[in-house]
Amino acid sequence: MSSAPQITKPTGWRAPSPLSVLDWQRRQELFTRSNLTQRMLETAIRGGHWTMMPLADEATTFTVTDFAARGLMLTESDRLREARTYSIGSNATGLAVAASSGSAPQEPISLIRPPSPSGLMLFSDPIGSDAETYSTADGSSVEIHTPIVAVSWSLWDGSQDRIDGHAVTWLRQSSHGAIVPCRGMRGIWMTFYAPRTSEMLGVDASQAVAVGPDGSLITAAESALADTAFQRRDPDLYGPLAWNNELVLPEGEAFADPKPGTVQHWAATVYTTWQIMQQTGKSQLTDTKRHSLPPAARKKAGRKAKRSGAVQKIGDGSVRVIDLAAPSRPASTAAARDAAASDGRRTVQWSCRWPVPPYRRSTCLNPYLHHKLKDSAHKHHEHREEIIPLSIKGPSDKPLRVPGGTTFTFDVPAP
Repeated sequence: MSSAPQITKPTGWRAPSPLSVLDWQRRQELFTRSNLTQRMLETAIRGGHWTMMPLADEATTFTVTDFAARGLMLTESDRLREARTYSIGSNATGLAVAASSGSAPQEPISLIRPPSPSGLMLFSDPIGSDAETYSTADGSSVEIHTPIVAVSWSLWDGSQDRIDGHAVTWLRQSSHGAIVPCRGMRGIWMTFYAPRTSEMLGVDASQAVAVGPDGSLITAAESALADTAFQRRDPDLYGPLAWNNELVLPEGEAFADPKPGTVQHWAATVYTTWQIMQQTGKSQLTDTKRHSLPPAARKKAGRKAKRSGAVQKIGDGSVRVIDLAAPSRPASTAAARDAAASDGRRTVQWSCRWPVPPYRRSTCLNPYLHHKLKDSAHKHHEHREEIIPLSIKGPSDKPLRVPGGTTFTFDVPAP
């Protein structure tokens, strides 16, 4: 009779300061172009742990696995080199997680939703976890939850159909295991990243965070020690993030109801973050602050990049720090939040207050065309999906009633 698997669940991670994100981007790009990344990708592809991979349409000097790993490495390096960087605060992360947990985006996937053609976005809290169960050498099993804390993206428009001068066909592996070619598809490529073990929170030193090829457990202490040794040995090459998975969101398709813990669910959360960022006017939810290195620091970083062999020009030299604006942030108590929203102008005599979780609303961008010209088919105007944050409805002097006697807490779930 087998025993229950040992479970490792980090509670969070140490997100970098805003200006540190620029250095992380530079080091991650350099690490992605290294032989270390190519070997890691080769191992993942051989083990069947891939979602997207290129297949050469003609004979090459590489094996199928080697060519696929090299293609993934080169396209991701280009993505990171051109990316604008974004740091998402805890409140905005929490709203995106809460909204996408309630429902996936309802609008067709649009190429105008990303805030830039290429980007690297780091979240203050994990947006989900990759849960995998492994068999160990002694016959037991271990379930390891890896937090997802960052994403890179770029537009997918067919220009990726040649790698190193070779024409390629990209293959996509569905959640059901079917492998299908991606021909003539436009969309948004996303690569998801996890933190290094040394940056994870809530993991004991003796807990397993990985399983070796021979089935031996690799503890958090051993993994952190290896990370430290790597960083000391080659600080310029050390990549601060660990590649986890990737996918392409096809333009015009709709999100299904993705299962939590899957790459599709993380993609829905990222897309929801973009929706939140684009809301303006009375629906605006976020504040954005732009941080750039001072001139002296930029010159120093350029000299360091030249010595290490890194690409001289990475991104645009700025990081955009985004979080919910003060009026949209969750209050410390539901009563305090409701007191600010209730002004006594209601005529209905409510007997209680009640929480309304975050939800999605389709907003008309041109009511005149919709109603006056009866354009209900949306041929001449658009509707845009917006995220409505958690709120408490009802008079401030009435008791708060919640289903089952529980209180809704606006927070980021533990991975």
